[in-house]
Amino acid sequence: MSLRIVCGRAGTGKSSFCFSEIKEKIKQKENVYMITPEQFSFTAEQKLLDVCDGGASLYAEVITFGRMANRVMDEVGKSQKKEITSQGKQMLLYSILSKEKKNLNFLRKVKRKCRIGRKNNYRI
Repeated sequence: MSLRIVCGRAGTGKSSFCFSEIKEKIKQKENVYMITPEQFSFTAEQKLLDVCDGGASLYAEVITFGRMANRVMDEVGKSQKKEITSQGKQMLLYSILSKEKKNLNFLRKVKRKCRIGRKNNYRI
């Protein structure tokens, strides 16, 4: 498997070139991955379906940088760690501040409401 980077100014036929190459690789039953930015993935998937004459191909796939990174992490085995969401971070910070407020001079002196989200007010 090789990597080919196609670059050039807008309107010079980069996409047409890529999809004609992909069409040839599909005919030869070779696996092809087209790595695209997130905002181009939907358009690229539509064009890939057009190249495959309206049918899905087992040999070609449009993949974004994020999906590619997740796949690599899955293969390497590093994806066992779960990321904490922003709500989880807020809950964790609230819990720590609540438990440690007697040790934190700023929070001990200032009694004010801390607004988390739009609807709920929490007092520390």
